[in-house]
Amino acid sequence: MRRALRGAVAAALLATLLALPFAPASAADLRIVNGGFDGGLTGWSGSHSPGGVDAVVWDGRTTARITDADPAAAYGRESLPGLPATAGTRYTLYGEVWADSGTANLYLRFRDASGRLLTASASANASATGRQWNRVTASGVAPTGTATVSALIYSGVTDVGTAYWDEVLITRDVTDLGVQIESSVPNATTFAGGSAYALYTGTADTNPQLAVIDVAAEQVTRKITIPDTAATPTVGGWAAATATDGSVYLGTYPNSKLYRYVPGQSTVTDLGRAEGGYSFIWDLEPGADGKVYGGTYNDGRYFKYDSGAFTTIGSVPVVEGAQYVRSLAHDPAANATYLGTGTNAGLIRFDNVTGRVDRLLPDAYAHNSMVGGLTWTGGRLFAWIDRTLLVLRVVRQTDGSYAAVTDATITDVDLHHSPAREGKVWFVREGLLHSYDVDTRAVQATDVRPGLDVTGYTWADGTLVGLGAATDGTRIFKYDPANGRWSTRAVSGTPVLPAAINALGAGPDGKVYTGGYLTGGTGVYDPLRGDGDDDRPDTPTLNGLSQTDSLLAHNGLLYIGAYPSAKLYSYDPARPWPPTLRYTGGEAGDKADDCEPGKGPPPQDRPYALAGGPDGTVYMGTVPKYGKRSGALTIWKEGTAGRTVCVAPNQSVVSLAYAGGRLFGGTSTRGALGVDPVYAPGASAVLFSYDPADGGVRTYQLPLTAPKAVTALAEVDGELWGLAGGSLFTLDPARPAAITAKRLFPDPDYAAKPSMAWRDGRLLTVAQDPDHVYGTSGDQIFRIDKTSRALTVLLTVPGMEGLTVDGFGNLYYKVNERLYRLAVLGS
Repeated sequence: MRRALRGAVAAALLATLLALPFAPASAADLRIVNGGFDGGLTGWSGSHSPGGVDAVVWDGRTTARITDADPAAAYGRESLPGLPATAGTRYTLYGEVWADSGTANLYLRFRDASGRLLTASASANASATGRQWNRVTASGVAPTGTATVSALIYSGVTDVGTAYWDEVLITRDVTDLGVQIESSVPNATTFAGGSAYALYTGTADTNPQLAVIDVAAEQVTRKITIPDTAATPTVGGWAAATATDGSVYLGTYPNSKLYRYVPGQSTVTDLGRAEGGYSFIWDLEPGADGKVYGGTYNDGRYFKYDSGAFTTIGSVPVVEGAQYVRSLAHDPAANATYLGTGTNAGLIRFDNVTGRVDRLLPDAYAHNSMVGGLTWTGGRLFAWIDRTLLVLRVVRQTDGSYAAVTDATITDVDLHHSPAREGKVWFVREGLLHSYDVDTRAVQATDVRPGLDVTGYTWADGTLVGLGAATDGTRIFKYDPANGRWSTRAVSGTPVLPAAINALGAGPDGKVYTGGYLTGGTGVYDPLRGDGDDDRPDTPTLNGLSQTDSLLAHNGLLYIGAYPSAKLYSYDPARPWPPTLRYTGGEAGDKADDCEPGKGPPPQDRPYALAGGPDGTVYMGTVPKYGKRSGALTIWKEGTAGRTVCVAPNQSVVSLAYAGGRLFGGTSTRGALGVDPVYAPGASAVLFSYDPADGGVRTYQLPLTAPKAVTALAEVDGELWGLAGGSLFTLDPARPAAITAKRLFPDPDYAAKPSMAWRDGRLLTVAQDPDHVYGTSGDQIFRIDKTSRALTVLLTVPGMEGLTVDGFGNLYYKVNERLYRLAVLGS
């Protein structure tokens, strides 16, 4: 069904492109056979006068040398039989040439199905000036009747000289480069009858899958695609539970659907949307007699599914002010359910018989955003709050109410923990497996390092079994407490699904890097050198990072901003992956603060903005943790600990650029997820500057009416350019208060799509085009004449986000899981 949805998007894209001076996007790179001449002259046919071309090594590179000593002759080679081409499509050809003397020429050639030459593009010339490698470009639109396009390296009549050619590459005007990142790790796991049931997240274009995994054999025995409809697409899920009747239930997003799988069957059943609709089912818990309880975002609903019907339990939200019912645990003996809520953390006991609600969260955790995990086991309630595991005894008081007594507080613990067995609960702390003795309250470490992010535990004949995500995919972990034997092995046959692209940027090595949404992973694309398969990445996904929100090439390194906890990494492409963690914004600040007067920032979460200073400093702009409004600015430099400071209370920092000796930043009036109202009341987004010399921060009001966000900043020929909604503003960094603004587009509908207020616009310059600035707003890519400020919309694509540029001057953007290239030079 998802392919039908994708087809609808593709049809809309096609209609848009046909109305513009670009042809429909085509799949995968065009690759000229032997374009680098590593195979001599294979794939290049003789042209014009015989001879004159041979394969040689020049300047350490394999090249095609054209030697022309005859002013009455012409010499060349053409890449025949050519590549498939479409009439009306613009093609751009690139070649690297060393003109040792004279002039060298590069041509595009278009031929019909019989091989007849139709026309050649205007040539790109390179002279002997400089005696060095130069990149030359030829561009042209394929005429009517075109079937193929080819490249011609050439020395014409009247020309004499010697030229060396290498790296002849080609692109269409718009190219669908396909999937860049793959994931093979589960988001949710439950167990039943010797099998693990793991839910693998998809994308807006690819349905998620349920994998049935034989625990003993450590291999997948069945893969089932989760069905959906075009009106209510299912992207993934975080919730899985096994009911008392053995049925497996799955809770999904963004449609809050519940699915049931009966072990042994070949399909899952769509049970519909949880009452109320909304977007996420965050957790599921089995109750008595086949019932299943669940919690949702963003209406904070607690619901039951029983005998084919959904029922809301209690009020909506179940706790006043709660948007999340993030975690659940069920005590079957008392028929009571424990609910962990957010965005302001809450923990309640809900009596399913009487409807009584008792609040249990210790006061010390009231400043946290939510209770992220709950388990009732061994007669205790285990509550996970921001990597701290609380072990709570729930006691009935004389007045009939319930209260919690803290038996233990264990820090730096992974989210999931085991069911109790022989009085002990097992979990991973600081990378090592630990046990907690319920009676003695003792925490005991082992030397066992599971090496995976466990998404679910069970017991099998006295052996602890954990399944989850590792850098090489899904792994299964087994540990026998009786003898200490353990193993961790990759599960064979797991689903391999595309990951949606969340961020893209050019690296210092000239490659385009992409970061995956939710499941993480990093893709690497070598411009114009991809393969012909657009349904799989050109290079294996680099694993080990969570969701990437921003990328920056600076001083020969790639800096990566990752969610959660606003982590800053650096990566040297000349060294092995993974990158180095440099700073964690989630550990800065205090959960009780929100940049109130005299107080610092709250912990930060989403690093949407990165910029570099000339002294090597890296600046990171962030959105805070759940339930907070104040983002912050992080200043980090090699050899320093780094620091995070408030710059604009009640606003997030979503764009940065260094210009005129200062850092400039743009804010968004949207706070973190869970704040209500979404936008700071009465606030306008501002521009601010940070002076590296003294740490001074100044803010500047924009000459616009209540802008909600400044989503793009760029230094352009010594000026600062920015986007606030649909308006362009510019200023001289020496006089930042003198801001001029121009309306380009209607303001985006931030009410309908609040995420745009964090990451809507982009601005950048292209070295090969010194006369223009390029950018995005909404679904449009545009360019602006630097002198006249005249605007030209180049492309409109539904769902398009992001923008970066490669070393050839081509632009890149993404739609869901797919990367696209737009060739703008010569158009």
